[in-house]
Amino acid sequence: MSRAISAKRIDPSSADWPVQLRAIRRQLGERPSLLPHHFLESVLPKIGGACIALFCRSEGEGGYPFGYAFLLPREIGVTGATFTLRYEQVAGSNAPGADLISGAVEEVLPPRHKTYFYRPEADHTFTSTHIDLDGVDCGRPDAAEAAEVRSMQQSIWHSAPDGLYPSDLHSDEGGMGCSLVARVDGTLAGFLLGFYRFPAGPAGRGLHHYLQDMQLESQLLAVAPGRRRRRIGQLLKRLQARQAVEMGIDLINWTTDPLLFANALLNFTRLGAVACEFRPSLYSFQNELNRVVASRLNLVWAVRSRRVQKALQGNGQLGPSEVETDPELTVVNQGDRSPVFCAASDRIAIEIPSDWVALQRHDMPAAQRWRDITNRLLDHYLGSQPGRYCISGTGVAGSKRYIVGERVNDRLLDRLFAPMERDEDLPSLYTSTASGGSLHR
Repeated sequence: MSRAISAKRIDPSSADWPVQLRAIRRQLGERPSLLPHHFLESVLPKIGGACIALFCRSEGEGGYPFGYAFLLPREIGVTGATFTLRYEQVAGSNAPGADLISGAVEEVLPPRHKTYFYRPEADHTFTSTHIDLDGVDCGRPDAAEAAEVRSMQQSIWHSAPDGLYPSDLHSDEGGMGCSLVARVDGTLAGFLLGFYRFPAGPAGRGLHHYLQDMQLESQLLAVAPGRRRRRIGQLLKRLQARQAVEMGIDLINWTTDPLLFANALLNFTRLGAVACEFRPSLYSFQNELNRVVASRLNLVWAVRSRRVQKALQGNGQLGPSEVETDPELTVVNQGDRSPVFCAASDRIAIEIPSDWVALQRHDMPAAQRWRDITNRLLDHYLGSQPGRYCISGTGVAGSKRYIVGERVNDRLLDRLFAPMERDEDLPSLYTSTASGGSLHR
């Protein structure tokens, strides 16, 4: 008997979007193939993905979904965009074939948007690769390493099962934008995963030099405890940048906690990323590294820019600036007190905890005060409009730690985002092997 299929796109802009997602997860039950709730809630709409409910209309069947399609950007070309359709079936339901499901989903997508049907629980291919970077073996994981990535995520963040990324994402068929691991002495030492991103709006100020139709959203970077002095995180980011250039992708985006100084040192000083946007309370989860509300900076990494070239050619030797010796810099807070909201200097410094993870673990009231005051400052100062500030560096003053912002004007945007003069020089950016390491999400 033929079956009529209908599809309904769940609206991520609705106030009950998180509630609907939790209801969907309850329908599907606990299964390792499900994408993390915080990813679906906050990142899926950001990268241009979608969640679609599927219904049967045949006689005798009710109006309850038999399954859900989670759409992840996969590729874009002259004929349109393609999504990986991660199909999750409700237990006990009978589903039609893949072609009928894809057809129903494509009916609710914009014209020329197609899907690649994918069952997470099916057998998949994992093709490992190996590239030596400063004595560290980097590349795509095999099946066993993909499973170990999930275990490493749990051990570092102490995440609940619904906060872990599925291992099948790393497969050849999974269509993920970036899947990299680092191996030291044959043991997994770190990983980096990310997703393709279809931008939803116009290019940010200063980024008009770069292709916009496909970007990368770098979602999770981790280095195993005891391996961080090898600066493995920077090696993985360097390889990610090289792969992006090879794919014709100019921009890589990710988020970071503004209060983690090690991340700031890697992201701004050693990689040359820039943050002009701030998202308070981006994620609702709590875990080992996020015991208070998870606010985030939005970072952009223009991998063909002169700034990034200079950072990556620094061979890991670049460090934070000395805040006390900069006469053009205004410090806008003293620890978790004394905020200043009237700064108009060319540069500002926002003090952050010297050890944010330890502070959350040992003094939650103080951690909450730090989060509150830095949220207010970042919300007040950050933006890409003239007169606002972009975070572009780090600073120190004795034992104190800072993130440093620069006042936006056309000259600054040119310095931050101007591309290299010759594309043929790009390979030299990524074949040299400086190093660095931290965590970001």
